[in-house]
Amino acid sequence: MGMELRVGCSSWTSDAWSGRIYPRGLPDGERLSVYARLFDTVEVDSSYYRTPPAAMVVGWRRKTPEEFRFTLKFPRDLLDPKVPVDPSKVREFTENARHLENKLGPILLQFPPWVRPGRAQAFLETLLGTLDPGLRYAVELRDAGWFRDATGAWLRQTLTDRGIALVWSFLTYVDIPPERTADFVYLRFIGDHTTVPAESHGEVRVDRSSETALWAWRLRVQEDSARRAFIFFNNHYAGFAPESVNQFRSEMGLPAIDYGRLARGARRLDDAADEGTP
Repeated sequence: MGMELRVGCSSWTSDAWSGRIYPRGLPDGERLSVYARLFDTVEVDSSYYRTPPAAMVVGWRRKTPEEFRFTLKFPRDLLDPKVPVDPSKVREFTENARHLENKLGPILLQFPPWVRPGRAQAFLETLLGTLDPGLRYAVELRDAGWFRDATGAWLRQTLTDRGIALVWSFLTYVDIPPERTADFVYLRFIGDHTTVPAESHGEVRVDRSSETALWAWRLRVQEDSARRAFIFFNNHYAGFAPESVNQFRSEMGLPAIDYGRLARGARRLDDAADEGTP
């Protein structure tokens, strides 16, 4: 396959992974280092709630291997069409993100379901115009109106002109078309909080094999034209994101990740390190 694939999880902080991914008793501050020994990418969820300080971003870079890649969620406060775009706050976020250096993947602009086309189109176009053109971006929209008729054509052209990816997402309440608008694919398996609530995470609770296979097929169609793909799984998709990662890897002909190997018998990161890296 000519396309570079990076398959990971939407954050590394799940308490449900203690004893499954992380050695029991592992300090929270050491989780990222363990996660990065197993997976080659992560989607940072915390940046959706506030711009991470530069020192924090530098810490993430230092705790991970050279080949590791982060994708960051754009702050939600900057994605509200009722609030004028603030170029200084946009610049603060992207400048801090740049501290990841070569480990920075695409930045995700995850709009909530209540953001619908119409007036929001002008907001989206203005926001995209303020972004640092030297970085990569992906836009996720969760209302079906964005993908219909003239609005859909406008959206595809707007993103294509800027080389910004339209996010492919598995959501239980809207069908997002697998249309490529950039030289990479950004694919998210999200699910919903009702089907697989947080208290049930840690085991696969829902059989999503048919959905996983469908999106894997859609991605394979792009393998001769897309340069790379970032794929992320949330625990809400099926109950246990690391196992969902392996199901997808199997569909794509990739070997499984032994995601429990660092948790078996190791109590601290330095003990886990003795077992080697992937």
